[in-house]
Amino acid sequence: MNLYEIRMRYYAPKDSKEGIICYLLTESDEKVYEWIGSEPEIEGCELYNSWMYDYDLDKEDEEGFKEKIIKCQGDMYDDESEVYDLYHGATQYGWGLIKENISEEAVLTIKECGIKVFTC
Repeated sequence: MNLYEIRMRYYAPKDSKEGIICYLLTESDEKVYEWIGSEPEIEGCELYNSWMYDYDLDKEDEEGFKEKIIKCQGDMYDDESEVYDLYHGATQYGWGLIKENISEEAVLTIKECGIKVFTC
């Protein structure tokens, strides 16, 4: 398993935030993409993303979009990504690989420190 940090960037008319949402143990960047796309619930809040809703793509374009997002590790890091509807605010997500082939002992230590780690 690999350890990833899941990041967010929030834009609004009078505010913006950027930070780490959580950590995720999974096998690959593609699994991270799918996990974020599933809109998981994190501490009572659903992680909403627009990847599955904003794009009216045929199957080929959808696959190209998925590959692009995986390559840049989230729309947060996509230079071509545009943010819409800033009146209500918009959130972009991204991820970064922290460590490949992390040991069970390291995962246990992280959890003992009170750091939330999700698995998919």
